Amino acid sequence: MRKKLLALLSLGWIFNYAHRMAIPPLIPTIQAELGISNAEAGLLMTALLLPYAIVQVPAGYIGDRIGRKRLLVLSIIGYSLSSALIIFARNYWGLLAIRALYGVFSGLYYAPATALISEVYRERKGSALGVFMVGPPVGSGIAPLIVIPVAMNLEWRYAFLVLSAMSLTVGIALAFAVKGEVARPPGATFSIPRNVFLLSTANFIALAAFFGLLTFLVSFLVNAGVSLETASLLFSLLSVIGIAGSLLGGGLYDRIGGRSVGVVFGLNALLTLILALTASPWVIIPLGLTFYSVGAIVTAYASEKATGENLGSVMGFVNMVGFFGATVGPYLVGLLIDRFGYEKAFLSIPAMYLLAWAVVKLEEGMEGRKERRLSRT
Repeated sequence: MRKKLLALLSLGWIFNYAHRMAIPPLIPTIQAELGISNAEAGLLMTALLLPYAIVQVPAGYIGDRIGRKRLLVLSIIGYSLSSALIIFARNYWGLLAIRALYGVFSGLYYAPATALISEVYRERKGSALGVFMVGPPVGSGIAPLIVIPVAMNLEWRYAFLVLSAMSLTVGIALAFAVKGEVARPPGATFSIPRNVFLLSTANFIALAAFFGLLTFLVSFLVNAGVSLETASLLFSLLSVIGIAGSLLGGGLYDRIGGRSVGVVFGLNALLTLILALTASPWVIIPLGLTFYSVGAIVTAYASEKATGENLGSVMGFVNMVGFFGATVGPYLVGLLIDRFGYEKAFLSIPAMYLLAWAVVKLEEGMEGRKERRLSRT
């Protein structure tokens, strides 16, 4: 039962990302049709990420109260049907509104899913969450492979119908193939401990960098002289390598614990700096390993700061703050591109990862001093 549950939850997370990351490879096409700027294109990500962030904490708490699996089924069906509505979007504002609706339903997924996995896989939560967190790289990787052919042969809006049909089957399978609620806390409390605030701040900065890069990576490479088809394949390659990165991150957390957060932030700062300076496709290979390892590590570390009663709320809070950063990242990077060009704008990404690393180091220092004080008493 545990393996079936993990497989279905991971598939739901894969399509959650495939829907949201279907926009970046389509940005040149959408810009040409709707006549929008890079900043406005960035808002197509912000439009879903803002409501996504807002519902994180309520989703964690509600899942603890009414049953996590029940809420997850609602999320998958809801985000599938709302994303399909893009077929009716005929202008920029209509597209923004539908993406925002999708953001609400997709936002109901992460907190109950990660809380459920943490409960079921207590002793190996890092490795299990590493499997679950293949969702971002796999979802991001398959998105261009699905939407680009559909856009070239039919019309870009139909790509979302294809994705919706695929994800809807996962929601139905989760509803009927996994019986009962699997794991449900005896009581649920809405409380956020202070020891998650610095981790949440670092997650805010890191996800701003993460989504800023993903939103404009294809456009950045095209600007550097790479063809759209090759740039889309490199986008997918980053995600394919990220599958190994996610699994590596989960295993790394099981080995060295919270120290792994600072390690991957530092490596991401270095590798994104090389990418910004050189636009070299070779950077994609090592970057894929570190870029997507963050999710499993931060998720596992956040679960350690919670109890069984507030696990959903804590997971939701850390992710909520992170995705407030994700709403800022695409718009900020798009605005910098409009004003300074791609080369200078992309230097903001390693700067953000370096700042996230500094916040984590501050937290490590504070935790170390606290442990030393406790050992003296």
